[in-house]
Amino acid sequence: MKVKVKVDSNIRIKNVFEPPLEMELYENDGTLQGVLERLHGMFPYLKFIHQGEMGDDLRNLYLNGKSHFIFSEGLKKKINEGDTVHVEAYMDPLAGG
Repeated sequence: MKVKVKVDSNIRIKNVFEPPLEMELYENDGTLQGVLERLHGMFPYLKFIHQGEMGDDLRNLYLNGKSHFIFSEGLKKKINEGDTVHVEAYMDPLAGG
């Protein structure tokens, strides 16, 4: 099944990860968790997901404009062909000393 995925982030890695990104993914699992796992596979340096839960670098996750928190299924929420998943990943800046 094909879903639209939008990724916003404050992290940029030139020629590797330059959000905002918009892509279409073919998601076999059919859940929000499956989308996050695919994103983690594509961009392993960001913690989109960890042990089946939202990863530390994930700030917000929306399905068709609605926060995933409103769904009783959470990340197990089923997605449908043509749905849009919007992911906001943010990493706190590192301080040097």
